Amino acid sequence: MQQSVSTDSRPRSRGSFAAGWPAIGFAALVTAGAVYSFSPRPLPDYPPTQLQADQLLINGLARDGAGFVAGGAKGRILTAESARGPWTDAEVGETHGSPVTRIVAVDDGRMFAVGHNLMILRSTDGGGSWQNVHVDLDVPEPLLDIAKVPGGDRLVAVGGFGQYLESGDGGDTWTSRRIEAFNGSHLNDIVIGADGTLLIAAERGLLLRSRDGGQTWDPLELDYPGSMFGALSLGDGRWLAFGMRGNAFLSEDNGDSWQAVDTGISDSLFGGTQLADGRVVLVGAMHTILIATPGEWTFRRVIPSKQGTYSTVLEAPDGAVLVGGDPGAQLIDLATGERRNGGDDA
Repeated sequence: MQQSVSTDSRPRSRGSFAAGWPAIGFAALVTAGAVYSFSPRPLPDYPPTQLQADQLLINGLARDGAGFVAGGAKGRILTAESARGPWTDAEVGETHGSPVTRIVAVDDGRMFAVGHNLMILRSTDGGGSWQNVHVDLDVPEPLLDIAKVPGGDRLVAVGGFGQYLESGDGGDTWTSRRIEAFNGSHLNDIVIGADGTLLIAAERGLLLRSRDGGQTWDPLELDYPGSMFGALSLGDGRWLAFGMRGNAFLSEDNGDSWQAVDTGISDSLFGGTQLADGRVVLVGAMHTILIATPGEWTFRRVIPSKQGTYSTVLEAPDGAVLVGGDPGAQLIDLATGERRNGGDDA
């Protein structure tokens, strides 16, 4: 039997090349892409990093010369040449993620920031860079304020549950003191009067005064059992303390006696400042911004366009204030309540 064999005389090379062309083309593209990706070429000029300071919790504001400094969540500290921004990250040493609660400018170029875990940061260049000079990760309590005692280079930091730290060498080393008069209360604010008197605003209606640079502290009589979150020295022996549920108290005899001031609100007040023209601005919960003239003490409420809880306030140029809180850093026109910063700026 003869076996038949089927033959195909059509050429095969051209069809095989056509069928393989997509794979060959893809490989060529990948090779070209790899060559381009790894080939040396100049980097583009990127603009400086700008932060959305109105989206970061801000607890502390300070000013050094013409610059502004803000601090808050996760130990972040921001700087800006203008109250409008833009804001950039400062160079900050190890914070272990501890939030910053207050920033204070103590003299030319030198600033301190305090926070949780008894954290103390120091800057000697106006807030551009910061070094951690004290922290205790075993102590979760926050420090809430810091002040430079007049004369010498002594500093005092106060905070939760009666925490009281002192430094006699400009912040290089710190020691802790337990003072019986504090009774374990939260020490929310420490303020220095023009004559060197120190005043601490604390919880449970407690105010404390020192006339010897913090060596001894005396409790002052205040007819209110709620917390005082802050105080202002208004000069000539006048003080204003403010706190829970909109309560405020005025002393005109350097703290010997106190009289209630009607703020017209029942929302807590957390921060305040005295403007260059003498007026007082207080800020607090429920987007509270109050302004009054000493002597009259009739508070007008400014309604900001972006609302939240404000914990700190700082005077800014041209009839505005810079406020900080959970809405971030906001530049507010005191006449209208409108924001002067937009989007990324503050």
